[in-house]
Parts: sequence; structure tokens; C-alpha cells
Amino acid sequence: MTDKGRAQAKISTTDIKPNDVVIIVLGPPGSGKSNIINKLTGMLPEANADALNPCTETVGAYTHVRKGKRFVFIDTPAFEQDRFQTISMWLGLIYRRSVMLTGIIYTHDITVQCARTEERNFRILSKMCGEGAIDRLRLVTTMWDDTSLPEAVEMERVLKEEYAKPLLDAGSGYKRFDNTPESAWEIVEDL
Repeated sequence: MTDKGRAQAKISTTDIKPNDVVIIVLGPPGSGKSNIINKLTGMLPEANADALNPCTETVGAYTHVRKGKRFVFIDTPAFEQDRFQTISMWLGLIYRRSVMLTGIIYTHDITVQCARTEERNFRILSKMCGEGAIDRLRLVTTMWDDTSLPEAVEMERVLKEEYAKPLLDAGSGYKRFDNTPESAWEIVEDL
């Protein structure tokens, strides 16, 4: 096996094992959740991945073996109020099977201005993690290749200094995703 590892297809919740490295990817619609998972697993994007409507409607688990470890990446529908119950139910299912999350990646499209929705999402994330696990949360900005650098850097400053400040001050991490497998793995290895 090489350092690049090998991808496998989508798996069932019952196929997730307690010794797997399990990482859930959350974020607003169109923020690049599935794209990060595709970069991590080597899987091709879905046919309508670039469409305006989000393509992830249900929670799905995708595996990749790297350096002898099996990683399970959880793709989720949009992190919106009407979807919280779906995500919570799924988390309950895996916890009942003694499977624990290794980390959470929360994606934010750097081309989209923050709003009250993001503030609410960050408060929910903080409560989900609690003090004991906030360091396993990574706020990850995406779409850096879809905007001008000066604009993105300003959006990043506002995000970090205003909207995400409580999360970052509490101990969560921040990373940029540069739309490459290397960048995606750098985020995962930082968890």
C-alpha cells in the first residue's frame, strides 16, 4: 500500500468500526463538503456537484485507507435548522455502536459573506463539541480558487475576527482548503 492509500465506495453505518478514524464534514449548502471528501478519498464528484442546488440529501459514509488506518468521512446535508435532526439521529446511531468521532470539519465558502446563520451555526458547533472536544473542530474555508485573493483575505479576516472568534478562542482550529488532496489531508492530519 502506498502513502496515497486506497479509496473504497460508500459504506453503511453498520460497517463503521470503533477503531476507525471517523470525521464528519458539516457546513452550509454549497460550501464544498463533498468536494473535500472527494479529494480525501479519490472519488469522482457526483454529476450535478457544480449545480446551484446542493446534491447531498442524506448522511453518507466514505472510506479511505491511508498509512494503515481506515478513515471514514461522513458527508452530510446542509448544516441548516431543518437538517439538524437528520444529522443528530445519524450521530446517535454511531454512538450507540461505540463509534466516536475523531474530528469535525466545518466548511465555509470564503466567497460568501458571513451572516447571522453562520453565527448560529458556530454556537451550535460549540455546544456540540463542548470544552473537551472543541480542539477537534476545524473551521475550513473553501473556494479560494473561485475569488480574488485580496477579497478572500478580507472575508477571512472578518470571519476570524468577528463571526468565528468565539470558536477559535475556545480552541478550535482554522485552515484554508486549497482544493487539492494534499490540502485536504493536511486538514485531517491536524485534527
